[in-house]
Amino acid sequence: MAQYRVRYVDVPANAVRESMVVGSSVAAARSALEADGRIVLEIEVARRSLASLLQGIRGPERLKPREVALLCHELRTLLVAGLSVVEALEALAQAQPGEGGAGIHGDLVDRLRQGRSLSAAMSDLGCFPALLVAAVQAGERTSNLVDAIDTYLRHDELMGQLKRRVVSAALYPAIVVSLGLLVSLFLLIVVVPRFAALYGELGEGAGAATRMLLSASLALRAHPLLLPGLLAFAAVGIVVATWNGWWRAAAAWIVGEVGWLRVQALRFERARVFHALAMLVQGGYTLHEALSLSAGVPAGAEGRLRIRQAQASIEQGADVATSFAAAGLADVVAQRLLRAGDRGGEFHRVLHAIASRYAADFQTFIERMTRIVEPVLLLCVALLVGGMVVLLYMPIFDIAAAVR
Repeated sequence: MAQYRVRYVDVPANAVRESMVVGSSVAAARSALEADGRIVLEIEVARRSLASLLQGIRGPERLKPREVALLCHELRTLLVAGLSVVEALEALAQAQPGEGGAGIHGDLVDRLRQGRSLSAAMSDLGCFPALLVAAVQAGERTSNLVDAIDTYLRHDELMGQLKRRVVSAALYPAIVVSLGLLVSLFLLIVVVPRFAALYGELGEGAGAATRMLLSASLALRAHPLLLPGLLAFAAVGIVVATWNGWWRAAAAWIVGEVGWLRVQALRFERARVFHALAMLVQGGYTLHEALSLSAGVPAGAEGRLRIRQAQASIEQGADVATSFAAAGLADVVAQRLLRAGDRGGEFHRVLHAIASRYAADFQTFIERMTRIVEPVLLLCVALLVGGMVVLLYMPIFDIAAAVR
């Protein structure tokens, strides 16, 4: 939220006044004043909060997926209970703790009171996913907003389930690697230096690998700020990469360079695209309109280009199956399903079936990779820690052999 300095005409008093108002945007502040019957002459930012400043650096802020899903769930519940859209959003705005929490709901209510539709109000704010706006617009066409919200929630649940599978599959390996590194650092900083004094008189007899291990440990002990500095540098690098989206670009580059990862990423992308298309076609959009609205679903420019290529091919008269295959959006099985959907009608069911097939294939890949990667990582960590311990005790074995 930001503070705005406003000059306006107070109609009852027939005077020009100046005051400070709080709002999530200039448009929201102007709408609130005009709703009270004031004529706004000038509005400018007076003071911005840290969150507002960061938003200006990062660009327009979008709601997180879980926030969008929560809003949709709450709105659906109130609509089913018999409230109108305005009444439901007003109730949600009043239920939010603090003035800032009601910002989105209040902005939607302001626009609805100005005669805007819910989909247009969501689009004006710019913080809602394009697919949700399209689904709501489809519900407004058919006068069945609850079904439209249900359709979007099913889409969001499927996408969330796929993402949670990826995160949960990566969580255990990350914990194993982190613990392995912590144990290794403990050995280097605490345990190895105690052996260094013992092995100092052995010289060349300690072995090359053992001497390297001792040298690394002594270097860490001699420069106590080196390790914290490296860790701080790494932490700052991670924060900057996350903030600027560099880690996504790096991950996309790695996936694009590794063939089998590229195949699985394409399956995940196809699952998202086909499920979005199914949702929109079921909501009453033509396939051409659905392709336009789904252009923002793929994360990379290459995926968006595929959708535009398929759309252009359909515009030139090619059938759907051929257009999707030429653009790299459908394999042989998906082509047959698309042709069957063209002949039999209920095209959205075919799109749902294709999306479910790609999603199931991707989930199977994640499960198999989890079963393979976890034991391999455990073995690598065990070899790392065990190797350091063996290197520490090798000179003792040599001394024992020499004594005999």
